[in-house]
Amino acid sequence: MDNLNYTVLQLDVIKELANVGGGNAASSISKLIGKPVNMTVPTIELLNYEEVFEQIMAEDVMVNSILMNMTGDAEGKFLFMVSDDVAEGLINMMLPTGIEANEEIKQSALNELTNILITSFINAISMMVDINLISSIPIYVRDMFGAILSSVYIESEQYDDTVMIIKNEFLYQGDRMDSSLYFVPKPGVLQKLFKLLGLGEEQ
Repeated sequence: MDNLNYTVLQLDVIKELANVGGGNAASSISKLIGKPVNMTVPTIELLNYEEVFEQIMAEDVMVNSILMNMTGDAEGKFLFMVSDDVAEGLINMMLPTGIEANEEIKQSALNELTNILITSFINAISMMVDINLISSIPIYVRDMFGAILSSVYIESEQYDDTVMIIKNEFLYQGDRMDSSLYFVPKPGVLQKLFKLLGLGEEQ
């Protein structure tokens, strides 16, 4: 694990914010589906673009991905990524028992879960550092991991080489479902957030 030049304290603070957001997201999902859901964030990593493929996942692995943009006082892109098995488990969690779901309904379920998760995370940051952050509507894509991640950089050359990977564990009816939330910031965004948190100089 590289984590670039960021300190353990900086990563711990981001992990705590992610756990706060994850707890709020789990509460919202629990209310939505009427069943208890828990979520934890066991690890957070900060890696360079190429290191993601070396240490996290190969480029040719097929994944289900939901993209959301973050704008406002800090900008970046979020990618929620899950395997087919985990996607099926999360869809079953989100939908009422016994419903016959077509592909559109399944994608809508994953979009709604991602929207709740990312909005909760953004709100946790906004409340902590008192900045205005706005999330876009979620967009579902199924493709190879490398194709999805590289498309984020192709869309704009002004994104940071640093990728933040937030591991998520959903606990539902005795099952644990692992997923990952990738955050690709615009240059200087992470430094700005750490400065606002009193954890480093803005660059």
